[in-house]
Amino acid sequence: MEHRYMELDGNRVSYYMEGSSEKPTIVCLHGLAGSAIYSFSELSKQLGDHFQLLLIDQPGHGKSTPFIKEEEYLFSSLASWYDKVLSSLLSKPFYLLGHSWGADVALHYAKHYPENLKGIILLDGGFTFPEFQEEMTFSIAFDGWDSYMDQAKYDTREDIISEYRTFTKRWNETTEESVSSIFIKKDKYELIASKFTVLSIIKAFFKEPFTTTYPFIKSPLLLLHATEPSELEEARIKGISQLKNDIKDASTISMNQTGHMIQWDKPDEVSNEIIQWVKAKEEEVS
Repeated sequence: MEHRYMELDGNRVSYYMEGSSEKPTIVCLHGLAGSAIYSFSELSKQLGDHFQLLLIDQPGHGKSTPFIKEEEYLFSSLASWYDKVLSSLLSKPFYLLGHSWGADVALHYAKHYPENLKGIILLDGGFTFPEFQEEMTFSIAFDGWDSYMDQAKYDTREDIISEYRTFTKRWNETTEESVSSIFIKKDKYELIASKFTVLSIIKAFFKEPFTTTYPFIKSPLLLLHATEPSELEEARIKGISQLKNDIKDASTISMNQTGHMIQWDKPDEVSNEIIQWVKAKEEEVS
């Protein structure tokens, strides 16, 4: 991937490009406390021959400048910010893919700027947290992340790897390098995303719930979702039911024996589902 930067309103935006501009474009948005490399380095190897990929380090993550004001992390604000970014980088409609927090950002962008999209791809996000996880109250989510950000400090890279290996059943050198991309060495290894950034985003999840976007989604949508842990199955069922009720052209696929990082657990299967779905949508309009 080719790493590039752009300046927007005095802030640095870090992004990566891969593939040919003659092919359909997929914009990829990563999850909370992650980065473009962290979420998509392996998936991009599978998709790069089929699409032009634009992978963005979201504000306050990776090598992109953080926002200063809490309200800038609201999804409605992010949608407006992304309209400026993407109108500068792209000249044709595109597919928008988001994992976890990135899925919620994608939905809100789609609500406000439907004319720019050819389709939406959600990777295990934008359908359960927090609305259909009844036990996940604001105080539990906020306090949990507040505590985690205080504790997420490691003496060595080996300590980091030991924890992050538990996030997937499929660990390899690419995954290990991806994990390294979201940490910075200070007195200890710390997440690049700050506590302010992370907690501002947690507040945004509750202030602007994802279901408020569903009635406005006009693009075809594909949701690929995890099946583990089993404790979230009730929330998955409720979320998928609401999604299919409100969005006319919505397809959902269970990725068996995967956790939240589905693109780590089964990159071949995830990429194949994306390739086949986009191919079908391209043929429908050709």
